[in-house]
Amino acid sequence: MDSKDGSTDLGISSYEEDRDLWLDGFASLFGFGWLAERLPADLPPSYLYAVVTVVGSNVLTITYNLANGVPLIYRTNPYFVLQPFVLFAAVYGARTLQAEYDRVMAEMAIAERADDPGSLLDPVPSWLPWVLFGVGAALQLTRAVLDMGGWGVTDIFANFVLFPFVFLPIVVQFFTVYVSIEFLAPWQLSKSTVGIHFLDPEGVGGLRPLGELIKKAYYYVVVGLVGYALITYAPFVDTSWRVSAAAGAIFTAVWVGTVATVAFAVFTLHRFMHHEKRSEIQRLEREIRERIENPWDVKNYEIPDEDREEVEDLRERIQQVSATSEYPATFSIWSQLLLSIAIPKAIQLVLASA
Repeated sequence: MDSKDGSTDLGISSYEEDRDLWLDGFASLFGFGWLAERLPADLPPSYLYAVVTVVGSNVLTITYNLANGVPLIYRTNPYFVLQPFVLFAAVYGARTLQAEYDRVMAEMAIAERADDPGSLLDPVPSWLPWVLFGVGAALQLTRAVLDMGGWGVTDIFANFVLFPFVFLPIVVQFFTVYVSIEFLAPWQLSKSTVGIHFLDPEGVGGLRPLGELIKKAYYYVVVGLVGYALITYAPFVDTSWRVSAAAGAIFTAVWVGTVATVAFAVFTLHRFMHHEKRSEIQRLEREIRERIENPWDVKNYEIPDEDREEVEDLRERIQQVSATSEYPATFSIWSQLLLSIAIPKAIQLVLASA
């Protein structure tokens, strides 16, 4: 619901119910919304879409291959069984992270503190997932048309149906939620009027919920990268499976890209907190100087009796602001995040050298 001022009216009470994903709307185009409404379980269309399409496509492919004597990929590389679970995790992760993002915005009282809360409460433009899907599907279908010479039935099905209309929407959905947390939210917060909560008892400016969410979002990337590494390198499998140079390059590119998003989030929030902290200290210092005689001379300055109490209060405020960290999380959070960043690449290097 929109408020009278045009901003999205997402008060704390509205966070009790999760918002729909873009993938829910996409799945509803194929009847999964209708199906979800008629099932006894409270399942969103995106979950049904992922289960039915991913499991169904695997059943169809396996059945066709067995009926026609085509070797199963699972015999050559058993780790391909992880692929459906990685896709399910992406859908679950997207919904969980979006719901967690809404709760973070409520905990930080963004609706009450920001002049334009809509840019933070719902940072992803509604057209962005459709554009990403349209461009990705067009590129995949174009590549398929150009490379389809000599393909079998399963190759045609995978490249013309599975990749553009099953895998791609799931990837687009997770990507947009991930980008909203790691890129859009820090950027919009740094430009907003929210400011820093200097009375935060944890000393991180009230940004611990967002710092925790940045870490949690990257955890899902770790799951995906580890799954990709296992599928790509197939450790402990004595078969003819070979790893292409492109597969390794893709892993490294995705890893570097996601690390860059985390670095961007941390750096943007650090600059924001640094600027807000310096500005507030300078403001408080100006107020003190206005109440002190000879404020620039530490040997000869004097505080009038009538201003002494107020000056002491301002000094306490400066100490409170100075004690606030310029990073949006505690040391333990950063330690966990740094470890999670190193894990995927370390696993890839171990598997590649095995």
